[in-house]
Amino acid sequence: MAEFPLGSAAPAVAEVPARLAEAGADAPDHRALKDRVRRYYAAATEDYLKYYQADWHHHMHYGFDRDLPRGGNPTEHMVRYLAHLGGLKAGERLLDAGCGVGGSSIFLARELGLDCVGITLMEGQARLATGFAAKGIAPRGGRGRARFAANDFHRPAFKPASFDAIWALESFDHATDKRAWVATMFALLKPGGRLIIADGFKTEATADRAQEKAYAAFLAGWAVPHLCTAAELESWAREAGFEPKHSEDISADVMPHARAIFRFGLLFIPVRWALARLKLTSPEKLGNAVATYYQYLTFRKGLWEYRAYCFRKPL
Repeated sequence: MAEFPLGSAAPAVAEVPARLAEAGADAPDHRALKDRVRRYYAAATEDYLKYYQADWHHHMHYGFDRDLPRGGNPTEHMVRYLAHLGGLKAGERLLDAGCGVGGSSIFLARELGLDCVGITLMEGQARLATGFAAKGIAPRGGRGRARFAANDFHRPAFKPASFDAIWALESFDHATDKRAWVATMFALLKPGGRLIIADGFKTEATADRAQEKAYAAFLAGWAVPHLCTAAELESWAREAGFEPKHSEDISADVMPHARAIFRFGLLFIPVRWALARLKLTSPEKLGNAVATYYQYLTFRKGLWEYRAYCFRKPL
């Protein structure tokens, strides 16, 4: 029996706009996928700023609940945990590959004294991040710095061996050719450099027809071409030349945040669907709302897992 009753809260998967549903599988055209990602983030950034308090903490990713201090921010806690896994140190140069509005880079510069360079497909996000950094690092006693630019992380505009660390917090999933992306990141790292990834990964769980449709709607709504498996990433990292430093399934620590996003989405889906019918909102805004519903249901079913990795380039 299908475990994903749609009810009145979420539209049937078949009704998700066609141009969003196309993103649920491997995109044959890299440029077309980039356009979808841009459209998605143009729409979603506004939602994050308005409803997710990203104008305050600047993060656009899941939170991490393990050992979260009372009253702590789970998204900042995620950044702090990943920084610990990667052994990040003051003065190191870090590439934030898919930086959003700069949350990770600003935090790492302020709290750990890193020299961060954030890249995003969206010029608007880069401008927002630059403004947030101006207010969120030095004025708050930060020792590092964070700069931002619009640049495709598939083809980063940097020389080989430019960075001590590369950070990909929920951006790796947007890579069209994930195997090639890992090799590109290897070249950008100095000897001893680390690649830190936290993201969703497809599992081997068997899905029925309804669950497969829900999984496709989840990926489509967030402009993700596909999720690879953990085994695939680990294989590509070895092939590129990386040494494994840390691998961990942190799904249990992320699940409460996924559930919170799901509950938030329940409030927005009926409104967004009605606005879409009246052509008063974009397909991307509707898709973002629909994805908040299906991300949790497919996560809970075990169709995907959330993992944290750190790979090291040999000396």
